[in-house]
Amino acid sequence: TPDGWLDLSLTALADFPEFEYRAKEDEYIPFDAASAGQQASALLATLLSQGGPPLIIDQPEDDLDSDTVQEIVTRIWESKSNRQLIFSSHNANLVVNGDADLVLVCAYLNAGDQSAGHIKEQGAIDIAEVRQQITSVMEGGERAFRLRKEKYGF
Repeated sequence: TPDGWLDLSLTALADFPEFEYRAKEDEYIPFDAASAGQQASALLATLLSQGGPPLIIDQPEDDLDSDTVQEIVTRIWESKSNRQLIFSSHNANLVVNGDADLVLVCAYLNAGDQSAGHIKEQGAIDIAEVRQQITSVMEGGERAFRLRKEKYGF
């Protein structure tokens, strides 16, 4: 009954759940003692393992190292069939390796004016203008991309 639900919602809890982070096999630490990166990776893994309404996350790559970003990319692939994912990101690995279906490139209407913006380009990665913007904004430009390629010997 509505009164029963109200009573239940107002019932004080005697116990509070305690969350732990699995740092290594058979090694757990209190969640609030985990680093920001450990907390973020655990929360992202949990959110991406669930179905449900669209999931909107702003800059999920913050506090994550490259290996963890790649693990999140794998979870994105698995999650995409269960729910809509919307990310705001500056990380090319999430966009490109995560196989983004739609990329929106945002820009300010006036340089230095952070109060107004517009969508500069939009589309899939196979659209040349979108790919050029990803290279420019996320990779530091074609020259920086090529220099890294050469330094790594690819």
